[in-house]
Amino acid sequence: MKLFLLGFCLFGVLLHSQSSNRRHSRLVLTNANVIDIRTGTIAAAMTVLIEDGRITHIAKLALVPQSRNVTLVNASGKFLLPGLWDMHVHSAFAEAPWDEKIIYPLYIANGITGIRDMGGNEDLLKQRRDAIREGHLLGPHMFIAGPFLAMGKADAQTIPVPNAEDAKRAVDFVKADGFDFVKILSNVPRDSYFAIAEEATKQKITFAGHVPYSISAQEAANAGQRSIEHLSGILLACSSREQEIRKSELEALAARNYAAFSKLGGGILASYEPEKANKLFFAFTQHSTWQVPTLVWTMANSHLDNPELLNDPRLKYVPASIRKAWDPAKLKTSPEETALARAEAERDLQLVNDMRRHGVQFLAGSDGPDPFVFPGFSLHDELELLVRSGFTPLQALQAATFNPALFIQKLDQYGTIEKDHVADLVLLDENPLLDIRNTRKISAVVLGGHYYPRTELDKMLHDAEDRAAKE
Repeated sequence: MKLFLLGFCLFGVLLHSQSSNRRHSRLVLTNANVIDIRTGTIAAAMTVLIEDGRITHIAKLALVPQSRNVTLVNASGKFLLPGLWDMHVHSAFAEAPWDEKIIYPLYIANGITGIRDMGGNEDLLKQRRDAIREGHLLGPHMFIAGPFLAMGKADAQTIPVPNAEDAKRAVDFVKADGFDFVKILSNVPRDSYFAIAEEATKQKITFAGHVPYSISAQEAANAGQRSIEHLSGILLACSSREQEIRKSELEALAARNYAAFSKLGGGILASYEPEKANKLFFAFTQHSTWQVPTLVWTMANSHLDNPELLNDPRLKYVPASIRKAWDPAKLKTSPEETALARAEAERDLQLVNDMRRHGVQFLAGSDGPDPFVFPGFSLHDELELLVRSGFTPLQALQAATFNPALFIQKLDQYGTIEKDHVADLVLLDENPLLDIRNTRKISAVVLGGHYYPRTELDKMLHDAEDRAAKE
């Protein structure tokens, strides 16, 4: 078999169409600016060889077997980034589930090659995950929680945990049924929470989710909760009035007085104590308690009174049946609650930056598809909000690439562009280290070695739009 030299001689080469390259086992990207996501350095004019879904060589020059089964792509002037991960999504709820041929291609078209699904219909989640793994469905890698552990009635996506024994059995079920971690919601009782923590440690499965109203964020860190979603419970834990306000919260919830519960947020914001906050942030670093702030979700919820939401062009990708439920007129709250929500959203930006400066670890997550949190697209919104809070573009990118791989303990496969890693890559037209908005300027996506150029990504979006209009 002949060998030919790849290097600067390959300018302007683009061989084979997308329809044919899926049948090939070799892909070569030439002249790419490869981003080292650990350091932010860029290796210019590199050749990346991909075989059987893995990165096999990265070099200035490379020898590649000459064959019709090699797809060559000139990436001159473009920037190669590890595939993105959205670390907080719900892609298969029991009620009004999104069509799998809409929601998953939206992730791929936006450069998202991995998702952490934070809970939904257990059977549907496993079916979709397995279909993607077996190549029957186009979609990202899925790291899934399965059913929620919470109070309430048992259903397709909830396991009630009213007491410690039920909580332990729920953890055992999640582990035995092949889910990746345990997801808890805010209404988990105190005794149940600590039983979950104990059993999860025993079963060697992580638990993550909300900080329940019944415990403090400090206690969650001490108990080994792997990640805290939505910054839940953190501002309260930083309050000089924490015990008093927590008691009032639990009383309001017991009485189902949700208006009174909501009003307590103002007292939390007004009683922030920096010294107490610093101690909490130190505990997060000591216990490796990760934060998934979902700032885009918070921002969306704080602007539901804005009629301009209905003019968002991304609504065309939302199934018509679901779009009706997103009517701001149906979702908006009272002016007082909206004002408080906006104040909390702005305070969350400061809180995130304070924790970042103290060394707390972050993951980028969107909480899509909640209303006006668009699958795929909103991760880019989240990255921009992280930068707005004080992150550098590199730190924001790490929260969606390196950190997710580290978090799920798969850094030997994902999160960086290295030899032997899974070939999940995003090719960008502009440098995202200079402007985080450049993550939206996607030229191509590589998923498990399959190359999807811009034309294919646009077709995914067009097909998703068509399907959404018919649902």
